Amino acid sequence: MPSHLIRWVASRRLGLLTIGVGLGLLPFVVLCLYNQPYLCDFSVSSDTFNYGIWGAQPYLFQQWSGRYFSNFLLYVANPLSYRWLDGVKLTAAVSYLLRIGVLYLAVRCLTNQQLRHREAGLFAAGLTLLYIALAPYKFSVLYYFTEIVVYQVATWLLLLVPLAVERVHRASGRAARKAWGILAVLGTIAAAGSNELTLVQLGCILALAAGMSLYRRQYHSFRIWTGLGVLLIICGTVSVLAPGNSVRQHLDGAVVPAASAWETTSRLVVLLRYLFVEPAMLIIPVLTLVLGPLAARTLPARPPGLRLPLLLSVAVLVTGVVLATAPYALMLPRPLLLPRATNAIVWWWLLGWIVAAWASLPPAPAVVPVASTAMRTLLGLVVFVIIAIPSARAYLDLRYDAPEYARQWDYRFKELRRASHTPRVPLEVPPLPPLTNRFNFLPPDDLSTMYDFGVNTRLATWFGVDSVRVVVPR
Repeated sequence: MPSHLIRWVASRRLGLLTIGVGLGLLPFVVLCLYNQPYLCDFSVSSDTFNYGIWGAQPYLFQQWSGRYFSNFLLYVANPLSYRWLDGVKLTAAVSYLLRIGVLYLAVRCLTNQQLRHREAGLFAAGLTLLYIALAPYKFSVLYYFTEIVVYQVATWLLLLVPLAVERVHRASGRAARKAWGILAVLGTIAAAGSNELTLVQLGCILALAAGMSLYRRQYHSFRIWTGLGVLLIICGTVSVLAPGNSVRQHLDGAVVPAASAWETTSRLVVLLRYLFVEPAMLIIPVLTLVLGPLAARTLPARPPGLRLPLLLSVAVLVTGVVLATAPYALMLPRPLLLPRATNAIVWWWLLGWIVAAWASLPPAPAVVPVASTAMRTLLGLVVFVIIAIPSARAYLDLRYDAPEYARQWDYRFKELRRASHTPRVPLEVPPLPPLTNRFNFLPPDDLSTMYDFGVNTRLATWFGVDSVRVVVPR
């Protein structure tokens, strides 16, 4: 490459990266325009018709799930609770902005605003794009409202709670410390009532922070982390022991509790074996080398308490994966981990490795080991390929599958509205036409051919139709 071209690229590096990340994210955002409600989106919103949005909260807690914070979001933030079908397009788009916003806030605060706004925003957007590319089940991450509020929002709390505590330590005024402390408490309460996976992983973070504070004889910090840990245990116990969890075991055929410790261990080994061969789990530790120069540049702003041996951090990361997988081994006989749980664990693994690598660096930037330019260039090309493939497929979804998918669902919704004026008449709709189904945008399942199938009955209930099913033409 000519030297003048190299200099031109170097001088416009930030602008070129901004354009590249923007083009990578663009198709995923535009696909929100074609998003449709799916499965549990209809199921939970139907309860609001019988109990009201607020009355449905204790109903779900007692009859289905103790995840009180997720239950709250499922009803209050669900557009279908307000009979707004197109609202799922907006909630998907908002989730993009919130994910980038959470990462931006974390980057700016942890680096003590050493990165400029544009740099921090680009880093947050780039991490979002990389996570989307690495997540095995992209539809769940990006478009499925129920899984966004139950799992993705919970993963943001894994960042926000430690971040709030870090600001408590750095705040100079009493009012600021109190405000950040309240946010840390509220975030902990919310995380405990989100899902079991987040409950376990936040517990690992709090235990590590409390243990390191005690080891360093930082007793004020130890009291803060321990207090949040106790609060997490109390609220988590309320969530786990909720009556709805017991009722669900009898209603949900997919839940089969393990009969013994040996069966639990066997299930756990199988789940972990499948999980740790995911491409994302293997490539992420190596990809952190790309960030070497940025890590060295921001090292002076690293919080004093965030200096940890790499082996200790990795041990906590692995422990978080194992313990977060354990509840599924206890309750589910399936050989593969649930897609939504796998996506959340990839988030934990990605951000955890970045923070762990940064925390392990020596305090003096001059002696920070940085991979060679050739190595970082090679890894940069790997990152480009990882990101480019799903982004290209998303552009193809925009061109081919998404418009037809949305058109077919609009037709179904019109038929359902029409059928709602004729009670006790079962409705039959044609199946979706053959689609490429690249799993970026389209869900893996459709309505069933059986009237009494779960999603069919909830969809019929939402529209006030007696029953609905798919009929395959002969």
